[in-house]
Amino acid sequence: MPVVVAAAPLTLLEVLTSSLNHYPKILAASESVRASEGRVTAREGAFDMNFEQRTQGRASGYYDGNVIDSKIVKPLPQWGTRLYGGYQIADGDFPIYEDDLRTDDGGEVKVGAVFSLLRDRDIDERRHALRDSRLELGQSHLEALLVRLSVQHRAMQAYFRWVAAGHALAVHRDLLRLAERRQVGLKIRVDDGDLARVYLNENLQYILKRTGRVTEGERAQQAHANNLSLYLRNEDGVPRRAVAGEMPAGWPDAGPVEARNVEAIIAATTAVRPEIGLTDADIDRARNDLALGENSLKTRVDLNFELSHDIGSGYMKSDEPESIVRLEVTIPLERRLGKGKVAESRAKIEKLSLDRRLQAEQIEVEIRNLANDLAAAERFVELATAEVEQATLLASSETERFEQGASDFFVVNLREEAAADARLREVDAHLRYLLALADFHAATMRLERFLIPDVPLDKAF
Repeated sequence: MPVVVAAAPLTLLEVLTSSLNHYPKILAASESVRASEGRVTAREGAFDMNFEQRTQGRASGYYDGNVIDSKIVKPLPQWGTRLYGGYQIADGDFPIYEDDLRTDDGGEVKVGAVFSLLRDRDIDERRHALRDSRLELGQSHLEALLVRLSVQHRAMQAYFRWVAAGHALAVHRDLLRLAERRQVGLKIRVDDGDLARVYLNENLQYILKRTGRVTEGERAQQAHANNLSLYLRNEDGVPRRAVAGEMPAGWPDAGPVEARNVEAIIAATTAVRPEIGLTDADIDRARNDLALGENSLKTRVDLNFELSHDIGSGYMKSDEPESIVRLEVTIPLERRLGKGKVAESRAKIEKLSLDRRLQAEQIEVEIRNLANDLAAAERFVELATAEVEQATLLASSETERFEQGASDFFVVNLREEAAADARLREVDAHLRYLLALADFHAATMRLERFLIPDVPLDKAF
């Protein structure tokens, strides 16, 4: 028999901590959030300040006028505003139809602002893209939360199954030890002529059968250890298998739960389930598309205020600053593009609203079923524990009677195996309860049970 190195019992806390910090899918979800943050930064760049310069010169012809026009433009998200300030200088001769290009010998400085009064006042392509990227970032946070919750839920289940496999293996080993010890006693009695040799052969058959169960139990425990290794990782993130010496003596504590007030739980849970948040974000994104579509149907009315002043002497007659007000109007005559976007967005909003309604109904049914499963699983544990007590008492009594010659060998083994089967049913009942508890914690967003930081949904948007 291999030597088992003594080790501290492996706890659920260790498994969940390891999984949260090292599981590749969780790390990948965090990178997806970072990518979304990058897209938001890129969309914010649409409102970055720009330096623009235009140079005009004539290579041939009667006129020889040259112009350098430089300006800084700063877009603002309010009212589609564009602020600008610049400097223009020209020299040489210009035709009369380019008279506006002339400046004094010191050039011309100007500042101005353009405001959108109808179309692009509340939304335009840049603001639409920025809001959409922020909503997408919120969704990536929710998707990362869903990934963490799903992985931690599976890690918890894998740990529970590994522990249950260890307890089941202990039952099989205890049953085998009983048969092995009895073989020693039977041999003495056979040698003394107190029993027929057939009892040794029959008990050997029990030993072989129980050894097979131990072998199967060891296989099952190793399989569950392999599954658990996906979540149990070393500091380098490499999976490691839990060893037999790390098996805890008792059952893990998954935390208390209060599943009686189902109505209050449903109301509290629906508001924070990530699936609902993702659908709400999709609805907001569709509304953002709708606003852009409605914007494209409007008339463009741009109001431009500009103040300019020439420096030096030369062409300009006045030393006074010049103020200009411009009003530009563009009326869309054919608006199929905008109408199509509006119709598409409204239909999408209606569809998503129906999807959200169904999601809320499904969550309600899910929680009711899980609360029912949890109550039943808790009752099964109580019944299984009581059954073990009775079966163990019967087996002990039958063993004493056999040793006193008042019972049959077949009945003794029957009682022992019945007691072992009761213990296995108790193991299964404990496992079912813990799995139901993990499902209930996950469904009701008990994030602290999975070591997941509780981030309010409004922080994701």
